[in-house]
Amino acid sequence: MTIQKVDPNREAFSDYQLVEKTLTIAGISVDLEAEQEDQEKVITFTRCGKTGNIVRGMVMPCCQYLAEIIIPPRKYEEVEVEDEPVTPPKGKPKGDEEVTTHTEIIPLPLDIESVIFRTWPVEAQEETNSEEETDSESEGEGEENAE
Repeated sequence: MTIQKVDPNREAFSDYQLVEKTLTIAGISVDLEAEQEDQEKVITFTRCGKTGNIVRGMVMPCCQYLAEIIIPPRKYEEVEVEDEPVTPPKGKPKGDEEVTTHTEIIPLPLDIESVIFRTWPVEAQEETNSEEETDSESEGEGEENAE
């Protein structure tokens, strides 16, 4: 899996773990092979601004991007498959069965190295809330002193 940071100079979202073909992001497991489709698939993870919960998808416009998984389209392979032997007509000796083949198209397993995991910079949730509280307290003090 290729990991890309949207801004390599800032701290990025890091609560994830890859085990075989399952990627767990903030406790939410994603079976990458099961999610693969015939076209590229993008799965987004965000943090809700009001609750701080991490969710799959963009629940509300106020959510903050944390990460996205980009799963490439499924690849296929053509394989020659032998058909069951056709029994010879009466009068022909055994062993003269006709063997025919046909082509089947089978999906290949997911190449985990082709998956991209992109992470966004994160701002400390607690620091942001503390700064907002401090700012509003300071404004309130200024109003009291103005009277």
